[in-house]
Amino acid sequence: MSPPKGRRRWDIWFQEIYLKIERALYVLVAIGLILATLEVIYDGYHALFQVFGYQEFTLGVLRVIDRFLIALMFLEILYTIQIIFGEEYHLQCVEPFLMVAIIALVRRLLILSFEISHTQVSHERLKLYLVEMALVGSLILALVGAVILLRLRRRGKNAP
Repeated sequence: MSPPKGRRRWDIWFQEIYLKIERALYVLVAIGLILATLEVIYDGYHALFQVFGYQEFTLGVLRVIDRFLIALMFLEILYTIQIIFGEEYHLQCVEPFLMVAIIALVRRLLILSFEISHTQVSHERLKLYLVEMALVGSLILALVGAVILLRLRRRGKNAP
């Protein structure tokens, strides 16, 4: 049985309002992300120009890499929002989310390796760091494999 005409009209009206609100919220999020990305990129360049001013050069380099990896994460999220607008409210592409996750995991791996090599770490703590590095590394490999599979599948669908 189909719903009565009056109810169906209200459902359509509500869905249209909901989609307009959703689109407006995505615009607000995109504007916020653009501003945050510009700030992080500015901070990254500021850190880059002051990298030689740090007492420990590797700490300065890590700060620069950290800022630019955060900026890349923001840019990937912005790309995801762009896809949402292009797909008429249906997110059919998972790849941008995977790329954000890969960048975040690489960032964590860099921070872990820096902490291990530049701080005094107890034997027990070192074991925990190494286990975390192994888990993060395996997650990176799994996500890269997922991206490769998605691209192969997409290429297979576009083949004649």
